[in-house]
Amino acid sequence: MGLSGALYSGISGIRAHQSMLDIIGNNLANINTYGYKSSRLLFSDMLSQTIATGANGNPMQVGKGVKLANISSDFSTGSMDATGSVYDLGIEGEGFFVVSNGDKNFFTRVGAFELDGNNVLIDKSSSYKVTDTNGNEIIVPINSTVSGQATSVVTVEGNLDNALTSSEAEVLIMTTSLEESSVAATATTALNDLDSNATDYSDGNTIIIRGTKSDGSSIPTTTFTYGLANDGTTVGDLISVINTAFSGDATASLDASGKIVLKADTAGNDELTLVLDDGSAVGSGETTWENHAFKGSTVEKTATIYDSQGGSHLVQLKFTKQMDNLWDLTAFMDSSDGTFASGDNTITDITFDDNGNFISSGDTTLQFDFNSISGTQSVAFDLGTLGDNDGITQNSGTSSVMANADGYSYGKFNKVAIDPDGIIKVVYTNGITQDLATLRLALFNNNNGLGKIGDNLYEQSNSSGEPMYVSANSGRAGLIRSGFLESSNVDMAIELTSLITAQRGFQLNTKVITTADEILAEIVNLKR
Repeated sequence: MGLSGALYSGISGIRAHQSMLDIIGNNLANINTYGYKSSRLLFSDMLSQTIATGANGNPMQVGKGVKLANISSDFSTGSMDATGSVYDLGIEGEGFFVVSNGDKNFFTRVGAFELDGNNVLIDKSSSYKVTDTNGNEIIVPINSTVSGQATSVVTVEGNLDNALTSSEAEVLIMTTSLEESSVAATATTALNDLDSNATDYSDGNTIIIRGTKSDGSSIPTTTFTYGLANDGTTVGDLISVINTAFSGDATASLDASGKIVLKADTAGNDELTLVLDDGSAVGSGETTWENHAFKGSTVEKTATIYDSQGGSHLVQLKFTKQMDNLWDLTAFMDSSDGTFASGDNTITDITFDDNGNFISSGDTTLQFDFNSISGTQSVAFDLGTLGDNDGITQNSGTSSVMANADGYSYGKFNKVAIDPDGIIKVVYTNGITQDLATLRLALFNNNNGLGKIGDNLYEQSNSSGEPMYVSANSGRAGLIRSGFLESSNVDMAIELTSLITAQRGFQLNTKVITTADEILAEIVNLKR
């Protein structure tokens, strides 16, 4: 065997550690390369020569040096670096983006994409086209528009406070009922028979009626004079005088619960007020009218309704309490927007049960005649499921109502958004979002079998196996993060430690060669 074996072993060691230095150097060179996967090298010993058999029968072998056994990549996911660009994509998983040169597919972990001159999504490094789940190129329609769509349904949700909250309203309701022997009063009930009557009225006693019309202007102070020969003696007679005071502006009536209700004759005017007081003359009758104060409740909300050409129209929605558990909903809009067909702009008899659930209503469809639109547009108001609380309710507490209309205005291309499932969405200026394409990802059984061809690209090989094409967020493919790029997974500390190890290995192998050379020189000198 001689000393040549030591020389060749040293040479193999130098070559092996040179390769190790090459790999470490390449890892460190790519420490800031997006999507780079660090490489590692494995050594194995070369064939050993059996020179003898030991007394115990074991072979006595001398190795012939070292060789490269394997060079592999670490395909663990690197950290995600924020870039702010929607077309920069990182994969939190094992998948690869698929790009094509038209003839062949290539694979990359670096989703640094952009649009070319034809608005096709391409890879920045190679200019290859990014493919969707059907294997097609992805064209972003930056000049596209979307037509407007008419509103067909307005969904109304929220709560109407069951309390009477305001002394001014379109409809005024007595806060407590007029009763006779704890039974609701009727129009024929005598004023002196009311449970709240403290002192009987006699002929000539008066009840003073004060208030304001629905537009806020004051009514003339009106006096109800008690007596059969005067204005009367019953609740109905008092209501008649109230109607005279508000003639042409509002109408008073008595509901089934014994409450006087004063309602404006014209919807939308909500400044009605009404106060009843007993006259101050000595010996006057007395009723605790302060316990029967008039109050109302109005809740307003604005909805945007779209016509068939995508024009937007602000429509004011006003809920007005008509009596206990009963409301009307009236819609108003400016005359510059249009009118209501047949002048019908009210949904009547919105009724709630004692649990505050919506149980019935009149027709919930309103007909709009928008200016510049020839046809009448029907809009249904969805108040919720009858007998349930999934829409509008009436409960004690703050009134809070939401009215959301479908439909939308004309819109232009605004931007692109890419979700974690790899779905590319086009967002328009009117808020409408449309799915454009879904990014194609590839999985391999053996990632280390892929061939590196530069520009952060891989190609399949017999060793890698055929690609399995999938969508993001399926199995081990992983999620897609828009606005991020995957950083290199090179660990600087490990590489620097390996660099020291490689350097020492190189030095030791050179020492083997110099030592063997010195011994050979001594042997040559023996013949002198």
